[in-house]
Amino acid sequence: MGISKTFMEKTAAPGASAGFDYQYYYFLYKILNLRKGQSVGLEIKDDVHTDVDGDLQLLFQLKHTIQKQADGKPVALTELDVDLWKTLHNWAKVISDPNADRADETAQLKFISKTEFHLVTNKSESSSNKFGKLLAFYVEDDTPENLQKVLSRISELQASTSDDTMKGYISTVSELSAAVKRDFLKKVHFELSETEIIQKIKNSIAEKFIPPRKVDEVYERLNTNIRDRNYITILSGKAFSVSFDDFNNKYCNIFQDARNNKLSSLRFEPALPDDLLRQPFVQQLLSIDDVYDHEDEIITEYSTHKIRLARSLEQWEQSGEVVYDEVQAMHHEVHLRWKNNHRMAYRGCKSDEVKEKGQAIINKMRQEKYKLGEDELSTEYSNGELYELSDIGRIGWHRDWEKF
Repeated sequence: MGISKTFMEKTAAPGASAGFDYQYYYFLYKILNLRKGQSVGLEIKDDVHTDVDGDLQLLFQLKHTIQKQADGKPVALTELDVDLWKTLHNWAKVISDPNADRADETAQLKFISKTEFHLVTNKSESSSNKFGKLLAFYVEDDTPENLQKVLSRISELQASTSDDTMKGYISTVSELSAAVKRDFLKKVHFELSETEIIQKIKNSIAEKFIPPRKVDEVYERLNTNIRDRNYITILSGKAFSVSFDDFNNKYCNIFQDARNNKLSSLRFEPALPDDLLRQPFVQQLLSIDDVYDHEDEIITEYSTHKIRLARSLEQWEQSGEVVYDEVQAMHHEVHLRWKNNHRMAYRGCKSDEVKEKGQAIINKMRQEKYKLGEDELSTEYSNGELYELSDIGRIGWHRDWEKF
């Protein structure tokens, strides 16, 4: 006896969520492959659609499954698969939609002449899907003989199923006029086993002359920006579409930044030491009253800047974005600036001026930005560099900083 599902398990819909994401990622993939004069829309004419030069539209129905075969691959698209026939049903309804002035055959044929119909799914090809094979033959060679084989198989499937919903879907296709079925069926295309859609997006990014180490960064920025724009557009009650020119104007800087060999933006929350006050750089700051031991929030912020800079330097070196001598050159430059500032500040300094002078040094150096190779570091990273050098004992702020 099977185990009954809880109410929460019944109402949860992980498959539906994956289906929505699958649709969005395919949309993003189509955006990346736009050509001049083309546009891509999300949930406007279909799940996804592409307009080509105003003369052709491609409609894409996206069907995703989380069901697996024994080998771990997605289940196959069968002859009586609900995804297959619901999709064909939907297209038949679109073709014959009276509200779109397509109640008569002439208007339907005109619509079909400017349209391609694509079923995109992660489901695999089934060796027993006779209908799918016959349809593919007809698309490739649209002879009357091949068409008749497809129509005969549709009739056989309609007669063989006892599922009323399935019968209804098949009937919607069957009831199209002979001429409409002839033209419609030869414009139907299956894109099966589309499982690696995110990798296809990244491949498309790489093909735009983006260095391999920058592909993930471009993907993350592009994905975030387009998702946000889609959400904001939907909230405003508008349909979301992207033209070639729109994409080029709004997002070209993302690609340009990557091609300019700017350092990757590494965002992470680093693990902090258990005792923040015992860090040498914090002791240096305490010595000049730049911070006080009860200022947990600011000490945590400075510690985060230090560790984030140190971790980023390691990752940039490992990925080949910078080399060791560039890092050392930056350390040397910052150390030299500190040395000059420190010497100038404490020349003739009185004992009661020490903390004030120390604060002046670090305040001045916090306003500066430091270069790593050809890149100027952000204020956060530049400040992190000061704290890192202080932490490893190369610089300090008190006149007698080496004692702390």
